[in-house]
Parts: sequence; structure tokens; C-alpha cells
Amino acid sequence: MRNKSSFFSLVGLLLVLSLPSKGQNLKVMSYNIHHGADAAERMTLREIGAFIKKSGADLVGLQEVDSLCRRSGNVDQMKVLAEITGMHYAFYRHFAYDGGAYGLGILSKYPIKEQSNKRITSMKNGRKESLAFLAVKLHTGRKELVFSTVHIALDQATRLIQADEIMRHLAGDEPVILTGDFNALPDTEEIQLISERLSFMDQSLAPTFPAAEPIKKIDYIFVSPSLLKKNSSTVVRKEIRYSDHLPLEATLTL
Repeated sequence: MRNKSSFFSLVGLLLVLSLPSKGQNLKVMSYNIHHGADAAERMTLREIGAFIKKSGADLVGLQEVDSLCRRSGNVDQMKVLAEITGMHYAFYRHFAYDGGAYGLGILSKYPIKEQSNKRITSMKNGRKESLAFLAVKLHTGRKELVFSTVHIALDQATRLIQADEIMRHLAGDEPVILTGDFNALPDTEEIQLISERLSFMDQSLAPTFPAAEPIKKIDYIFVSPSLLKKNSSTVVRKEIRYSDHLPLEATLTL
């Protein structure tokens, strides 16, 4: 009797192991937070934090983040957002600004294993300078990947240089998620350059700027093709107007 029971237990275990494993859903967001203020310059940082927490996002790429700047109340914005959401965070500055620093941020539900602070070319008053490119390595429990965010230039000549630099920064074996404000429409050469290697998630091309009456698609989420499944989805949160941009969300299955 004991041998028969063990036999059936073994058969049951083998049947469970043979079933296809359920994929892990990952919710990603890209959000230009306009130094934690809406289009009317009303400070909305805590509302932004509450929205991100309620959204259930696992990974968030943030642009136009202040750290200890006078204009936003001398607040470390990434620290505040991390406290509100309960997420891990990273910050990397473009440059010193208004008594503090101005740059990029990442929020992650998963511990950040490694932060990579890279630079991309920026032209200012005819001078060659640089802006931040922020990437982190993390493990979702199902997969190790690189999550990154960027805010690229207003002029196309610089954007083309930056797009090439971004792709070189992301060269490697790990799957990649790239978020950001690209200041470029979908049919531009710089967006096409990036989409040659990374899949363009938001096929609907819903506009993300300005928040009140959006007419331009300039915020994007790109992913390595190996991460993109048929049941992935993307949505622009048109009701959320805590910035001058709308947040862009994507859900994918690992």
C-alpha cells in the first residue's frame, strides 16, 4: 500500500512539473514628471507617488527629476517617491541646477543589483557637453535584465548622435527595457534606429504630450524582442495630469 501511494505521488509530481509554467507579468512605466509639477507649475510630487503606487508598476523610468532644487522645495524627489511607493530607487544627474541637481530616476520593486551611470552627447550654445543615461541591472525572480531611462535632445541632429550612443551603451547579453522622453515622433530616423534592435511596444502610437490635449507621441517603451509576447499591452493614462506629459504604461509577460 505504501509503495502504491509513493508511486501515485511520484506520478502526480511529474505531471505538475510537465505543465507549462505561467509567465511572470511585468508592468513598466515611463513618465516625464516635469520636476514634480503639472503644466500650471502646481507641485504634484506626492500625487505622482500615490499614482505610481496605485498603478502596481514594477519598474518606472522617470525623466525631469529634481534633487534638492529650490524650485521644487529643496526636496530629494526620488527619495520621496521611493518612500511613498515602497520601491527601490536610483538617480543620476544631468547637471547641477538651482542649488541641487536635475536628472533621471528609476523606481523598482526589485532590488537594484548594479547602477550604470553613462553619458550621452549634448550640444549647448554650440558647445559639446553631455546628459545622463541611467541603467540598472536587476533580477525579477524570473529573469535578469537591464532597465534604463533617458531624455534626449530637442534637435534631430543631436538625437541621432544620442540614439547611436544609447544603443552602444545597451550592448550586452542581458535583455533590455528602455524607457524615456525621446522628443521625436515615431517615423523619425532616430526612433527607427532604436527600433531596429529593440521592439517598439506601443503600436497604437497614442500621443503623450501635452497632458491636457495630447497631440505628440514622444514618450516610449522599447524592449528586447525576447521579452515581447503576444499578450503584451500598452496604455497612455490620459486621466493622469500631474505633469505636462502623460504616463505611458506597458505590461509584458516574461
